[in-house]
Amino acid sequence: MNALTITGQIMGFVAMALIVLSFQFKNSRMLFALQVGSCSFFLLHYLFLGIGGDAGAFSGMAQNALGLVFRVVIMLSAKFPRLKSPVVLSIIGAAMAVLAVFTVSSGDIVALLPVVGNFLCLGSMWTENSNVIRIAQLTVVSPTWLVYGIFRFSIAGMIVESFNIISIAVYYIRQALVRRRG
Repeated sequence: MNALTITGQIMGFVAMALIVLSFQFKNSRMLFALQVGSCSFFLLHYLFLGIGGDAGAFSGMAQNALGLVFRVVIMLSAKFPRLKSPVVLSIIGAAMAVLAVFTVSSGDIVALLPVVGNFLCLGSMWTENSNVIRIAQLTVVSPTWLVYGIFRFSIAGMIVESFNIISIAVYYIRQALVRRRG
């Protein structure tokens, strides 16, 4: 492991802390804010893994860049409702599709996994319903990124997606216990 890869892994651990924490908030605004921070650090994580020698990591970097843009758009749409238009959603979805085409043309089929995860993430976050977001994360988003992380040897990526799944399960257990008591 070279210095760039180690730096990338450190960035990934910071991103991991932010994303795991995000699913513990009932408030969608806080969930999105922490996910913006996480996407920023995961973008750097995959950038450093890519320039450290794993060219396949650039797909993860690009998808995190789009995830970051999308989350910022969702957050800003509260003040600027025009951002919450189907046109904006379509533009971001089209950018994901363009990146998917480049991924396929490079022959790296595994690099399509973050694209699949991001498409579902895009749709679930568009609802701004934190329960829908959690379910999408639990069933498709985290599993696709987990497999991608295994192939990219993204230590932080593998751990974060495992933690995401556990964190969301803990959230639902906590909520069930609160409902039983209340």
